Amino acid sequence: MKNTFRYILIIVTFLLALACKKKDEDTSLPSIAGLSLNDPIPFVRVGASQTFKVDLTSLYTSDYTDPGTMGMYWQVNGGDRDTTTRDISKSNPSYVVTTEKTGNYSVIASVYAINGKYYAGAVSLAFQAIDPATALSESREGTKTEIDGKPYLVTEIGGKTWMGMNLYGTESGQDYRDCEVVSALFGRYFTWNEAQTACPDGWHLPSGKEFDESLGNQAGDLMVDIKFLSVDMWTYWPQVPITNKLKFNAMPTGYIDSTTAQEVFGYKEFACWWTSDTNAEDNELGEFRYIQQEEPLVMKGKGSKESLRMNVRCIKNAD
Repeated sequence: MKNTFRYILIIVTFLLALACKKKDEDTSLPSIAGLSLNDPIPFVRVGASQTFKVDLTSLYTSDYTDPGTMGMYWQVNGGDRDTTTRDISKSNPSYVVTTEKTGNYSVIASVYAINGKYYAGAVSLAFQAIDPATALSESREGTKTEIDGKPYLVTEIGGKTWMGMNLYGTESGQDYRDCEVVSALFGRYFTWNEAQTACPDGWHLPSGKEFDESLGNQAGDLMVDIKFLSVDMWTYWPQVPITNKLKFNAMPTGYIDSTTAQEVFGYKEFACWWTSDTNAEDNELGEFRYIQQEEPLVMKGKGSKESLRMNVRCIKNAD
């Protein structure tokens, strides 16, 4: 009797194993892949909209078979699926996301086979909606004034009136990753050639000598301990005491190399500003001053007048 029961148990176990294997084989479906989305603007003003569209030109399946008719749906922040079409071969509509409050927005676009014989393909992206009035912690110091109809902080350093924040709101220059909403916070990014005429009337771009004589070479005296969206901008390094002694309010907004895809490099690592000086050894290069988060001194650099974009600080002309 015991042997009979053992044999039955073995047979049942074997049959269950076959059934599980068959089930696994049945559910091992090919997948849909190759979707892409247009890049989002990383920061938008709360209440603003962004429009997205799926690029289907490189769509394929993992087993290179034809999935037949495919549909599409979108999700924002894990919410309900918003089905846009049942046949993407006939229609691939854009999708508009309107921000209603500050915070992170996660957007997922999925494409699926109507016949249900393929795993759906998906692509995702993220961006943030911000209120520029509250995005920075209240750490910047200086006297509030209006220059060219725009609010600025200014500070007296070495007998000269300096802007206490990076130049923004000009016709020339470029915003951080096309984010107009942070222009007044980060400043715009200028080529050396643009920087020569970017300062408003009554102000000028400092020479290297003016920069060095007014501001000295202690990086910490210029750096402000500040947060953007509740995250520290400068990383703490014990050898770089951040005091903002001169109320210069230096923030690590990085720089742009236009020979690349014009992404911002050195964000949260470098603060860089053009001077009016041309490099003595190569007329194609302009001089700049910069702070690197791990170095206690303000450093000198030189770079292409046309391809590099950096921030600008202006000095008020003497009366």
